[in-house]
Amino acid sequence: MSNLSFEEAINNLSDDDVKVRKEAIESLVGVTDEEAIEPLIKATTDDNAQVRFKAAEILGSMGDVAVDKLIEEFTNAEGKNKRFLAFALKETEDKKVIPYFVEACGDEDFGVRKVAVRALGELQAEDELDSIAKCLEDEDWGVKLAAIQALGDLASDDAIKLIKDARKAESDKDFKKSCNKAIKKAEKRQKAKASGEAVVKVIPMSTIKEMEKTNVQKAIKEYERYVEAKQAKDAPYKRLCVLYRKANDYDNEVRVIETAIEVFDGTKKVDYFEKRLAKLK
Repeated sequence: MSNLSFEEAINNLSDDDVKVRKEAIESLVGVTDEEAIEPLIKATTDDNAQVRFKAAEILGSMGDVAVDKLIEEFTNAEGKNKRFLAFALKETEDKKVIPYFVEACGDEDFGVRKVAVRALGELQAEDELDSIAKCLEDEDWGVKLAAIQALGDLASDDAIKLIKDARKAESDKDFKKSCNKAIKKAEKRQKAKASGEAVVKVIPMSTIKEMEKTNVQKAIKEYERYVEAKQAKDAPYKRLCVLYRKANDYDNEVRVIETAIEVFDGTKKVDYFEKRLAKLK
């Protein structure tokens, strides 16, 4: 663990020694201070890939605090310098970035186009089906695959048809496998929607638990996806209660507990949450 203060970490982001910059960026994980935004944006163009990625990840985790500045910088950036800004914007999960990603689908840099079209799928930009479809004709293989994944995320009948048409037109076996996987995902999403289930992308609990060690803020965000979907696993709710208690975030802890009581009503699992809520009152 780093003992750097906020000011030291910010200053060390511009140090000549890459080891110093890596320590600085790690110590800023979870930061929400607006003063960190510009130095972190600058760090997305660092010579070291680890520093660039971590800076973008932190900015994305900041959400509303950073999104407007990220949009401004993304709009003015060019070439490779836009790639990690694009990733940061995608990670904010703010739908106001959709128009900027639509425009970026035609960017001169293939890396930016790939992130842009992938983001349109993750952000459920259903009105931008044409923009995603155009990326199926991209000269870059990675962009074409990202478009297939995005269509799978949208999971509409029109999106599935586009995937099937692309599969039929392509002879590459790996591409066809990617299409099949996207179709399977889309059909699964359609069934979930039809049954009234919340369609939320979650990652394994073991992965999130490890994430707690390096990026608590992102771990909370991932646990919250389980709560949003009201999944019948008590572990995410319990971990959120612990993390919100450590942060002295009473309101969010109560919200998670009350959701858990609703989800686990009539089962033994509800006892833990009812007892916890009673102690808070």
